[in-house]
Amino acid sequence: MSKNANRIQRRGDKKPSKLEQRQQSRVLRGEVMLAEEQRTQREAYNLKWFKPVLAQPLIVQSMEERDLTIVDSPSGTGKTSTILWKALSELENGYYSHIVLIKTPTEVGTDAIGFLPNSAEDKISVHMEAMRSIFLDFMSPGKLETDIKNGKIILTIPNFVLGKTFYNSLIILEEAQTMNPETIKLLTERCGEGSRVVIAGDSKQRYSVKKREDGFRDLINRVTGDYHGQRESKYDNVGYIRMETNNNMRSSLSRFITEIYE
Repeated sequence: MSKNANRIQRRGDKKPSKLEQRQQSRVLRGEVMLAEEQRTQREAYNLKWFKPVLAQPLIVQSMEERDLTIVDSPSGTGKTSTILWKALSELENGYYSHIVLIKTPTEVGTDAIGFLPNSAEDKISVHMEAMRSIFLDFMSPGKLETDIKNGKIILTIPNFVLGKTFYNSLIILEEAQTMNPETIKLLTERCGEGSRVVIAGDSKQRYSVKKREDGFRDLINRVTGDYHGQRESKYDNVGYIRMETNNNMRSSLSRFITEIYE
């Protein structure tokens, strides 16, 4: 064997350097992450356990038939769960390419966003946590993170959608009573071809410490009328569903609290 061959063989037997080990470790981690992402992409949503009840089927029907659906109801009625269940069903079946959930980072009492630590994204994530938890009723944490990363699910706030248009999307405005009329107008105008909008809130509920005009109630007044004591939509492409306190399924105490504050 030649001297060069001996040198090559010795180099081949050498242990990888620390740099090479780190590079190999990064490659391995990347392969594991890619495999996990591909697995979660194929993962189905957990939708079979949820069955719409009481007034909830009216939300489902309106989402199927109307360009704009307005759900006006007190807490505990399952309006958000119903909306997300239907949205994920249609996303899974390819009816939409994206679910866009828009929520104002509301300041309740002393819970001011400006005083929360870290970056703006970190501050907003605190306010989005409740929305993420509802998604997790229908999917694994890994599936949610993958769908967010791939843009299938978009969680955002009004300031971040200025100038955007969402095509083939279901756009959901959550806690709309915290938005002023100009904000609701701006957000609904983001609706492009193949998209529909669902606006959920409670016209009798106000949490914000700031005295802002109630855009949700303003919108309801614009698109509905009083017909023999019953408020109904005036437009064929707009669905309006009002769920009352007796639709509160959270608990008897929750229902009692809602009743005494109405």
